[in-house]
Amino acid sequence: MRAARRAWPLLVLLAEVLAFFRHILFYGHYAIPWDFRSYHLAQAWFTARSFARGELPLWDPFIYCGMPFYANITTQLFYPPAIVAVLLSNWTGGHHLLYWLELQLVAHVLAAGVFTYCLLRRLGTDRAAALVGATAYQLGAYMASQTEHLGAIDVAAWLPLAWLCVLALAEQFRWRAFAGLAAALAMSVLAGFPAATAVVFVSCVLLALIRMRALVSVALACVWALLLTAIQILPTVQLARLSVAQYRSDWLRTGGGMPLQGLVSLVMPNHYRIFQFDAGTWKLPWDPTFLYTYGGIVALALALAAVALRKHPLTLTFALLTLCAALWMLGDSTPVGRTIFVLLPAAVKGPLYAQFALAVLSLGMAVLAGFGAQHLLESRGRWLAAALVIAVAADLIAVSSGRPINTVDERLDPGVAYNHYDRYPQIPAEIRRVVNQNAPPWRVDLMHGSHDMVSAAPLFEYPTANGDDPFALVRYMQVRLSFCKGERWGRYYEVADPASPLLGLLNVRYLIESGGTPAPPGLTKTLDLPGTQVFENPRTLPRFFLVKRTRRAASMEEALALLRSPDFNTREEAVVESTSATEPRALASGTVRMIEYGARELRLETNSPAPAFLVTSETAYPGWHAWIDGQEHPLITTNVAFRGLTVPAGKHIVKMRFDPGILRLAAWLSVAAWMALILVSRFGDNKQAKGSWSSKTN
Repeated sequence: MRAARRAWPLLVLLAEVLAFFRHILFYGHYAIPWDFRSYHLAQAWFTARSFARGELPLWDPFIYCGMPFYANITTQLFYPPAIVAVLLSNWTGGHHLLYWLELQLVAHVLAAGVFTYCLLRRLGTDRAAALVGATAYQLGAYMASQTEHLGAIDVAAWLPLAWLCVLALAEQFRWRAFAGLAAALAMSVLAGFPAATAVVFVSCVLLALIRMRALVSVALACVWALLLTAIQILPTVQLARLSVAQYRSDWLRTGGGMPLQGLVSLVMPNHYRIFQFDAGTWKLPWDPTFLYTYGGIVALALALAAVALRKHPLTLTFALLTLCAALWMLGDSTPVGRTIFVLLPAAVKGPLYAQFALAVLSLGMAVLAGFGAQHLLESRGRWLAAALVIAVAADLIAVSSGRPINTVDERLDPGVAYNHYDRYPQIPAEIRRVVNQNAPPWRVDLMHGSHDMVSAAPLFEYPTANGDDPFALVRYMQVRLSFCKGERWGRYYEVADPASPLLGLLNVRYLIESGGTPAPPGLTKTLDLPGTQVFENPRTLPRFFLVKRTRRAASMEEALALLRSPDFNTREEAVVESTSATEPRALASGTVRMIEYGARELRLETNSPAPAFLVTSETAYPGWHAWIDGQEHPLITTNVAFRGLTVPAGKHIVKMRFDPGILRLAAWLSVAAWMALILVSRFGDNKQAKGSWSSKTN
């Protein structure tokens, strides 16, 4: 009986989540829309395929002529629940990966509710009141509107657990509470959505500041969490320094965030006709998910009642935290948010997307709703408690569930998958067929088309010179800007000059076009697919070839100027950034034969009558190493963004392998930090208790 009394609130939370996501879970033709399918699915697909081959997915060869997959935090490569979802998908045949990812998201929504329930119970509310608050968070505005961002939901699930540990530390320092906070923060990092992770970290510090307790403990837990996640943090920091992510604050300029108009949806959720959203007819300048703040009329009334009555001793604490979240969420829509953001250093601005402070707002209002429910339900019987829980859940399910911001009917919008683009299986199949006529496959690029054609390249499994990733490498994007139009901070640009010889240098054989325009001069139409044309570029160069001339450059800027100069011959020469005094000046041309090509390792044979220089269109990045006949040789930055190598005369075997040393160092740091955390959580409180007993007896 005691176990049943403890379990029934959790069963209610489970029933609510199942009802909210009923379309996705129990109907075969519904899915989570937008980035969930076109971005997160593609990354998980690459991870799943790599695991199935027994490989660790460290390097993605499908976008941007190659990119470090393991260093991209959004891939969730080191996040345990994501690993479980991928492995379960592989174990069940690998044909339903999207559904397993959806189950991962739904499980995190449920975890968010369970942790919120535990938080409110810790704050002294009874089961029914805690259930009201938990319902308000797990079905509230954030969980309803941000489902397209798998990592954002996963991160927000750990927020109430982190708050619970902060409050426990504010009462009395315990190693177990400290370990719980560090672990919750670490999981929010590994979940792979830095904007939401920043919200979790900052909100914990704010909570400690408002309580004026445990600030040092919370700060130390934040540091420990970074050590726990070193396996992801160190590679990601390295990647961020080399990517356009460092320029994000230049693009953002001010704090971004939700528009003030979004607050209307607190009480009028469909004021902007979000429930009838259609990308072709949407006229407002904002993302519809950033106009949705509806957390339920009943829950809102309970939260306001809690603030007005102030019966709970921590009402003002959470009211102030919720107000801070609102100002943060609104970003540059308020003078306060705009001023604070401008004053922040550029390194801090990068991961801050103010709108994701909606998670703190949602949880703060949920806690206040729990306080209000506690006051309302005091000595009023079980039936009123049940009615209140049902009212909160029914309100949120009826209003927010099954809306365009979280659910799509695949009969109307099939999206993308390995075997279809939109509703046409022949598009990815035919593109794979033509690129695979060469070994390694030719690359594709895009002009006048949908970015899904290239951002989902790891899912379609054809290599592209384009992409749409926040960690696009700076040097590579500078090369793309030689034949594209855009700013230095951009991550996705369509081809503007299809006649550029640099397209051929990048091994781009085919250009995808969806606008119905005729073939540009010099290109021929190869495929005529539904709504899509594919043009062939006959000036394509191999991925690996030998040249007999090099031009030296002292910097990226100088190398770019040489690469873009009209007299630069992409087939006969290369721009190198090297200070090696032993590099031969007299070079010769020759032949290259591909022996083996994989994501992390390749082997080829070179043959030349004299020393030659090997040019590749494979992206350069720390961790790539080269061997000639078994002896390691340094790689040279070539043509601004790629790998090059001087090879001696004669016939030789060249091997290149991606083996990033930073990953080994980071992994050992994480292992040591986790072992230490387990030890202090297991034995620290026991020693503390013994010390207290000894001091009392003495």
